[in-house]
Amino acid sequence: MKAATGGDSPYLPPEIIIDILKRLRVKSLLRFRAVCKDWRNLLKSPFFIEEHYHRSAHKGPLLTCHVSNRNPIYSPLCLFRLEKETVEAERIHLKDFDFSRRVSCIIGSSNGLLCVKLGYEKFGPPPSLFLLNPATREVMQVPRSTNDVGSCCHFGFGCSSVVGDYKIVRIHKERINSQINISVDRVEVYSLRTGSWKEVEFGVIQGASFLDNPVAVNGAIFWLGIILEGKYSRPVVISFDLAMEVFTLIRMPSSAFVPLLTPPTLDVYENKLAMIHQYVHELKGVIKYTFIDLFVLEEGSDAYGKSCCWNKKYRIRADPPFLHPIFLWRNEIVCFNHSDPDSLFSLTANNELKRYHMSLCIGHMHRSFFYAESLVSMCHTYFK
Repeated sequence: MKAATGGDSPYLPPEIIIDILKRLRVKSLLRFRAVCKDWRNLLKSPFFIEEHYHRSAHKGPLLTCHVSNRNPIYSPLCLFRLEKETVEAERIHLKDFDFSRRVSCIIGSSNGLLCVKLGYEKFGPPPSLFLLNPATREVMQVPRSTNDVGSCCHFGFGCSSVVGDYKIVRIHKERINSQINISVDRVEVYSLRTGSWKEVEFGVIQGASFLDNPVAVNGAIFWLGIILEGKYSRPVVISFDLAMEVFTLIRMPSSAFVPLLTPPTLDVYENKLAMIHQYVHELKGVIKYTFIDLFVLEEGSDAYGKSCCWNKKYRIRADPPFLHPIFLWRNEIVCFNHSDPDSLFSLTANNELKRYHMSLCIGHMHRSFFYAESLVSMCHTYFK
């Protein structure tokens, strides 16, 4: 702090104030908006929101997920922090809004915003979509489109820095018979900036089946899928560019055609799309151990323009063999063991095994997403 001279009040340079404020929790920053007009404008500025989020994501990243629990008084939305040997869990409670019995699943997480689907009755009305910021407690219901008839759908959610917008993708499936859905009937995209839905072209994925929950990274949403080609089918990664609003198909790593213990899992590794494969080593029909491979999608260019290829980062041995990979955490592979439901395990690249005890009985964990506190508001969608 500079010393006061000539009757001037002590002060801090603006850059020092910004550096201090961006280290604070969102809860405190919301209160500090009332300090003065300059602080209110600063804390609502795209520059500060971005600076604060990136520090939060680097220093204190969390996981968010939907969990199953027989006790209906618990909210199924949780935030998790893996520290030392304990998984600290915090339930997400939003005032005047009860998620406890209605949450079907989390669709995605982006820059501190969550997209959730509510309502899962088989023959009930179409599910509702909500955007929420757990840190600011802001909740917004996404308006229904005119074509929302409750058919079988797959969803995705992400942010495009190119257009500075958050978007929800809804892929409608045409019911061919009472058993399966094998054809895409319609694709709609909701823009938070415009507050409206629109239909987009989907020809490349018309015969696709979607196998996995989506992952959003670098302005695109990715799903695991199967493309039907006549009598045959092949596994692919389906990509949707949120700025261009176009679908593309990405080939799987060659090892994807080897029998796996569990289906591949998509996640994010060092801000790139990653894929986790688990292979079985058997001896006379008995599983002795399993290997887990981590692939990362690298983008480049060739004579034909943009190209992508899979780079194997490492292979590790899962011991005990019944560790099932579920997500990446700080570039470690987090696993679940059904014989030890009160713990999570992580495997490092050098094959170190860590065990985390659950601090709260949460039941079964569904897919998890990266989360960090943010001041991002549904009323102001710009984010670099």
